Amino acid sequence: MERRLEQATTLLGIESLLPKRTFEISGGQAQRVAVARAIIHQPSLLLADEPTGNLDTKSVKDVMGLFKSINQTLQTTILMVTHDPYVASFCNRVIFIKDGKLYNEIHRGNHQGDFYQNIMDTLTFLGGGRSDIQ
Repeated sequence: MERRLEQATTLLGIESLLPKRTFEISGGQAQRVAVARAIIHQPSLLLADEPTGNLDTKSVKDVMGLFKSINQTLQTTILMVTHDPYVASFCNRVIFIKDGKLYNEIHRGNHQGDFYQNIMDTLTFLGGGRSDIQ
């Protein structure tokens, strides 16, 4: 476990947080600690429910970079729920669900910006039209 702890904290860049108490760290640091707890047992699947929901822009980018690193380095599949199209644009594949049913699925190409635009276009169609407003 000590070796795994060292690997996880090094991968996430949080070695300096080990002696600190929870009230002494920032929200972004707390998120990294939560990720470390999730990966220490080296799961093949990591579930993330709105992992960036209460983070500032820089922390969002950091956490999504960590997920990318975890995916590539540890070969861990990450299944994430998010309502944020920017966060979704970091993924390799996005599945849209509407009213409990699969609505659409899109895959990332070579450019995050293009993928983000595809996500936004799909969300536009998913949202319905003016006739839905009462």
